[in-house]
Parts: sequence; C-alpha cells; structure tokens
Amino acid sequence: MTFDKDIVAVALGICKECGIDDARITLLRGIENSVVVDNDRVDKLHQASSSSLYIQILVKQRYGAFSTNIMDPDVLRKFIRQAAESTAMLTIDECMVLPDKALYYRGGGADLKQYDSAIETLSSETRIETAMNIGREVIGTDRRLLSVEAEYGDSVDYVYMADTQGFVGESILSNFSISAECSIIGKGEEKPKEWWYEGSMFFDSLKKTGCGTMALERALRRLKPVKLRSGKYNAVIENSVASKMVAPIISALNGAALQQRNSFLIDSIGKNIFPAEMNLVDTPHLPGMMGSRYFDGEGVATRNMSIIERGVVNTYFINSYYGKKMGIKPTIEGPSLLKFAKDGDISGKELSLAAIIKSTERGILITGFNGGNSNSATGDFSYGVQGFYFEHGEIVHPIREMNITGNLIELWGNLLLIGDDPRDCMRWQIPTLSFGNCVFNGI
Repeated sequence: MTFDKDIVAVALGICKECGIDDARITLLRGIENSVVVDNDRVDKLHQASSSSLYIQILVKQRYGAFSTNIMDPDVLRKFIRQAAESTAMLTIDECMVLPDKALYYRGGGADLKQYDSAIETLSSETRIETAMNIGREVIGTDRRLLSVEAEYGDSVDYVYMADTQGFVGESILSNFSISAECSIIGKGEEKPKEWWYEGSMFFDSLKKTGCGTMALERALRRLKPVKLRSGKYNAVIENSVASKMVAPIISALNGAALQQRNSFLIDSIGKNIFPAEMNLVDTPHLPGMMGSRYFDGEGVATRNMSIIERGVVNTYFINSYYGKKMGIKPTIEGPSLLKFAKDGDISGKELSLAAIIKSTERGILITGFNGGNSNSATGDFSYGVQGFYFEHGEIVHPIREMNITGNLIELWGNLLLIGDDPRDCMRWQIPTLSFGNCVFNGI
C-alpha cells in the first residue's frame, strides 16, 4: 500500500515562506473496515478512510498546533499563513522547542513487521463471514442466551512525519480484531453480559475461533452474584485488565505530572519505591508487536529502557518541552511496549491464571473495572470491580457491587505473584497480577 507523502514537504516549504521559525508536519492516514452482526444478522457495515495533516509551528517563541484535511497546496498555503498569524498573537513560551537533533531516530532499523498486505485484498465476503462465525459458535447452544453481538474489524494506520530540522520518519501498521458480547437471562431483571476479543497485526495469525464461546462462558459465570462483606482480601487481577494498576504509575512518571507536582512519584529516581521483585521495562523494537516503534511523536529515537528495576525507579518520561521547563535532559514522551522482565516473577517459575489463583488460595479475582478513579498526586485509588470470589484455588461465586480501594505504592508493596500470560493483542504486555491484603468495600 502506498501513500502520497509529498504534501508534507510542500507544507514545510510553505512554513518557510510564511516566516515560521520551526515546524513539524505529520501526515496521518487511516483506513477502517468493520462488520457488526447481531444474532446472526448483519447489523452494520462500516468502511472509512481518513487523511489529515497535523501542523505544529513555532513563531517567535510562540507555539501553535493545527489540524486540517486540506491537501491542495494553494488552499493549504492560506491555511498555514493564517495559522502563523494566529500563533504570533499567543504568549511567548521559551520552553516550546523542537528536540535536540542528536536525539532523533536516524533510520536504518530493521523492519518491525507490523503491516500485513493481505488487508489490501481481503474481500467483504471474508470480513462478513468472519464476523458471522463468531456468533454462530454460541447461537442455539444455551437457552439462557438472550443475544450475541459479534464484530470483525481491520484497519491501517500510516504516519509520515518531518520537521524543519531534517527529521523524517514513517510507519505503517495493520490491525485485525474480532469481539463478541453475550447477554443472558439472569435473576429477575438482571441480564448479565460479558465480552471477549482477540487481535493481531496479521490476518492469518488472528485467532478467529473461540471468541464467542469465551464471551458466553464469561457471561454464564456471572449468574447469581453475591455481595461480600467489606474487608481485606487477596486480589488476582486478570491479564485483560491488569494494566489498570500500571497506568497510574506511568502517568505519575510523566513530565507534565512531575512539573506540575501532581505526581506521587516526584523525586523518585534512584529510590526503592516498589518491591524488589518488580522489573518493568520498555521494549520498543520487538517485531510484530502493536506497541513497537522506532520514534515517538517528536521524532526522538526509542530504545530499550528499564523503567523500574528491582523496585528502583530508573526513568521519567520527559519530552523536549518539559525537559527544558524542568531543566533536565529529555528522555522520551512515553512508553511504547511495556513488559515485566522475566526475573520479575516472584515465584521463580512460570504462572498461568489458574496457577496464580491456586497459589493465592483465597481472595477476589478481578475481571473488570466499573468506573472509579485514582489521585495522581497521592496514589490513592478507588475502583468499582466485577469478578469472582475464590477459595482453595477454586472459584466459588461471582461478586457484585464492590470497590477496591487503597494506595498504589502500598498495593504494589503487597505484590504476591506476576503471571506469565500477557496478551499479545495489547500494546502493554501486562500479565495477571496477584496482591495481598487489599481493601474491598461491599456490605
């Protein structure tokens, strides 16, 4: 698949004509296809393509960001001229600069294998049949099934970026996914529903069977939920949602939160904040993975980074703006492909979800979160949860109307086990996690 990227060079040339000091132009092109099937009937067909230019300019130490789908050079010239005039009226911000050129990605990296050309020849019939087969796995198999909604989707995301300092970067990614949501007959007015999904960057690697069956099984397991008494329980957090407990840490390590002193990890570099068994790394150059990339949104080269090593915080995520504002060296704007290092497994052996539940013995398995929030300044959190109570390594019954509350540093201090089961279809490879003595609010 080819894209016309000459418009980026044209836009940079227009920026120079308009007296703009520095500029970054990003061409974004996307193609999407989806099929939604409701109870073995095609409900929606969606095809869309998008094309836009994201234009970031610096005019006399003033910064402006603009977006347009204009690709005609003459019309674009007028748009950029007006953008420059508007930017010139803004307040000076001396910290808004393009990155140090020494930090740029210079090319030459091996193919990250993130694009499947099969998407170019995939027929509508194949897309529809793939979606239909998801629901057919479960239709008529259980009288309690009320409805099943199945969806197939694929997309292409293309990025071409260049700036006035000479950076040029390009990436193209394909994505294929299927999902199912099953609604079943519950007690009284209750109609429990659950979902499951699978994804891959390659059509042939997409797991096309089992998604509907998994969604129905998960829905049926939610029948007859029980509201537990408030108290302290061990918690096992399923791999599909475990990133919920990692995301606030990454946010707290971000330059914006640190500079505004809205982070519970201020001044944490080199300090032993987390348990010694915790080793979180960014591995951006793994082929065939959704989160892999050679450069970030500024063009800064990515690299393998130890974020937390044996509990010690090693890395802040600092872009050029906050690097200058804070007077420290920039790193990168954010993580690419997060993973727990192998030696981060406390048990010293590989662990599946079933093995973790058995080892944890008694507690609550969290399979989903329902609202709630975390305080980025203190690390305190409160999340609504859904899942199951288990004893002696066996699930006893589903739970209802419960929250998990606490502090993130204290939570991670009670880390029990790290699984070996991250989902390849997720950008962050976070496996099942187990924590001890978590506070749950119920009855």
